[in-house]
Amino acid sequence: MDDRDTTHNGEKNSASDLLEIAAQLAALAEDIKTLAAIPIEQISTLIEPGDRPEASSE
Repeated sequence: MDDRDTTHNGEKNSASDLLEIAAQLAALAEDIKTLAAIPIEQISTLIEPGDRPEASSE
């Protein structure tokens, strides 16, 4: 295989990776949009008791 094939395959993989990242970012944006629509009071009731940070005694 010559350098042109290696470069072409590398570019193809990079484009595929970029499309996957773009899809993940789009899904993350949808999740953030959904969370932004929920009032803070309601979010605090969705957090499991073990997931809440401990209050610091400093």
